Amino acid sequence: MGGGVMLTFYEVRRKSFSVKNNLETVSFGDHIHSDIEILYMRSGSQSITVEGNEYIVGEGETAVVFPNIRHSYIKEKTDKVDAILIICSSKMYKSFFPDLSEFVPQHPVISAKDMPSDAKYAFGAIDKSQSNDVRLAWIVIILSQIIENLTLTHKNPFPIEDMSYKIVSYIDENFTQPISLQSVAEALSISKSYVSRIFSEKIKIDFRQYINVLRAEYAAKLIRATEDSLTVISENAGFNSQSTFNRVFRSIYGMTPREFRNNIDKYSK
Repeated sequence: MGGGVMLTFYEVRRKSFSVKNNLETVSFGDHIHSDIEILYMRSGSQSITVEGNEYIVGEGETAVVFPNIRHSYIKEKTDKVDAILIICSSKMYKSFFPDLSEFVPQHPVISAKDMPSDAKYAFGAIDKSQSNDVRLAWIVIILSQIIENLTLTHKNPFPIEDMSYKIVSYIDENFTQPISLQSVAEALSISKSYVSRIFSEKIKIDFRQYINVLRAEYAAKLIRATEDSLTVISENAGFNSQSTFNRVFRSIYGMTPREFRNNIDKYSK
């Protein structure tokens, strides 16, 4: 397991949620992110590893990966499938469910015979829905049904070799506040140089760039979901000035926050 951790990278996702219909098996390296990930196989099978354990998700089965859990996908030789892959930020469902980042399923795969009928129906309807609001409603239904069919346990405390998990979890909870390498190090009782090394060797992104991406994607979510002024959104996302907000947002999204808002229908898909 130790070698696998070294190859794990933290995926920074820019969308609040996504729904994909995969028609081939996929291959994706060992990674973690702060969202919940749900794979439902309408037909065919997909190999997935969760915390180093490999599972074959077959027809009618569902795999659930909770936030900040290490996982990967392995492409099979027989690669024609019909699968729904949902990835959703906790910010979109936290008012309906407990903090899922504190738990882990004892077994991440729900068998076909244990799949609730309402969840099956929702999986059949979600990719046909054009409205993001409707898709999000289906996601809430799916989550409510499958969580009832999972046995959850509290996560074990982070071992020292998995400090990268602890760092990214802390940042995910605090990036809208003033934050620095020093403040992260002090909060976790480690050295500033150790935090810096985690970013360069494991997460493979500059610390400040990582914070900027998190803040920009959160600002984009606020632009989509609220009518707050861009000044208020900039402050709520953790930027210390409007000019920094504009510069960072443009570098990531290729346009200013105002241009993004003016094209909200196009960029909220």
